[in-house]
Amino acid sequence: MNCYDNNVIDITGLCCPQDTSVVIAKYPYWIQMYITETLCVPPQKPDVEEINSVNIQVNILRQKVVKTPIADINLEGKKLTGRKLIVEGQLCQKVVYTALDDEQSVHSAHFYVPFSAYIVVPKEITFGVDDVIDSLDINYQVNACVEDLSIKMISERCFLKNVTLLLSAVPTQLC
Repeated sequence: MNCYDNNVIDITGLCCPQDTSVVIAKYPYWIQMYITETLCVPPQKPDVEEINSVNIQVNILRQKVVKTPIADINLEGKKLTGRKLIVEGQLCQKVVYTALDDEQSVHSAHFYVPFSAYIVVPKEITFGVDDVIDSLDINYQVNACVEDLSIKMISERCFLKNVTLLLSAVPTQLC
């Protein structure tokens, strides 16, 4: 391995940031997270010569609004409203690679990596003109946008992978 490896890896599953921009402009309830992982192919699979492609998708498994303290803006620019949307999800990934053997056969390995995050939401949301509802009583549609993915072999069996993920929440209806 060298620092100037120019092999192109096909990455599928990235979102279109322009589509997400429209949503978060209307509903500014979002968080960006950076997930670093070390992934190793299972023992029954052959060693890796080269990574060919990565396919990624995000599954949102659970979400729940919880009460939190209320605080003004801190030095990082964050404000606590008294409500947070807790989000639990999973990165579902398939890495396709060429084996380090005489046949140079192509194999794939599947990885499921859990994550947890929170999105600060307002204490109350107004629907229509006068319908003010506590966020504890609202459902949210959580959208996941994989903005970027990078992957690099660190051995013949393992990869270092970084994912930049944007989670946004859109209030949809009453619980």
